[in-house]
Amino acid sequence: MSKSLNERIKAGMEMYLEGQICKYKMNVEVLLHNQAGVAEHPDLMETIETELGKIADFEDKLEVLKKHF
Repeated sequence: MSKSLNERIKAGMEMYLEGQICKYKMNVEVLLHNQAGVAEHPDLMETIETELGKIADFEDKLEVLKKHF
């Protein structure tokens, strides 16, 4: 049986949010472990904080989606 449009939209949104979380986690990993990635970010702490904020934002959205829909 095929999934309804609503189920497919929700699944797509979950995949999108999880992908964004992965993307920003990888950015932090690069900043923490790869000195070449640090050269273009003079304020490393601010850059990492910004990336962590993006992770938190997408995790919050994913939690809301799963809880309410």
